Amino acid sequence: MSDSEHIPTKILVAEDDALIAMSIREVLSIFGFEVVGVAATVSDALCIAQNSHPDLAIFDVRLAGRRDGIEGASILRTILDIPVVFLTAQTDERTRARAAAVQPSAYLCKPASPQQIIAAVQGALTRAAES
Repeated sequence: MSDSEHIPTKILVAEDDALIAMSIREVLSIFGFEVVGVAATVSDALCIAQNSHPDLAIFDVRLAGRRDGIEGASILRTILDIPVVFLTAQTDERTRARAAAVQPSAYLCKPASPQQIIAAVQGALTRAAES
């Protein structure tokens, strides 16, 4: 076995609701993922991402600050070319269309179960590894 097989997958969480962010972090940790940071704003998310180079990001569509999660995910995909999973309560067509333009690996509606989150993350990572 190589050392790379022991390195946990690094995930960035962009979520401005502290309780939801904490529960996502907990779920990911239980399944062996390393949460490199939790950001409430796009600026914080981009800063964390540039310092930690995550393998995947989970973005809420609505974040604190002037930029939303869709814009943040788009910037992150341009900079690091990593898969993005949206986790949001926004289910209207306009929001979904804007999110689709970012080509997310998954679009989960809140409240998402731990199983849905893990399945979305694992699916996104598998597809990224195959491409």
